[in-house]
Amino acid sequence: MSGSIALEGKRYPALRFAVEADRVDAFAAAVGHRTGGVPPTFVTAPELAAGLSNLLHDPDVGVELAQVLHGGQSYEWRRGIVVGDVITTETTVERVRERGGTRFLTLRSELRDDAGELVALGRSTLIVRTDT
Repeated sequence: MSGSIALEGKRYPALRFAVEADRVDAFAAAVGHRTGGVPPTFVTAPELAAGLSNLLHDPDVGVELAQVLHGGQSYEWRRGIVVGDVITTETTVERVRERGGTRFLTLRSELRDDAGELVALGRSTLIVRTDT
């Protein structure tokens, strides 16, 4: 991963994600959500698609999934997601730091509805081994 500090502030293309009933049902079953509606953590699905997927395909980063460990996650919700929403997610590399042979990348994802209103803000910390 060359020029890691230069990655700070890098923005990936926005991704549109349809919140469909079958996706929600599969996610709810996988996480044991039994109370109906869209589980709050469903925001992880568009966040991963817009953040981690872009990062893994970014030649400026040059990492493979086998080098990546999920180190942390936080969300701030403005409102719940409902079936039928189309969520646009834009991810930015917020922070890069290095310790030994390990890099820590913090990704910030803004999830917005079709009106452009912020639905949720997600931050994930990825731990990347660079000594391999």
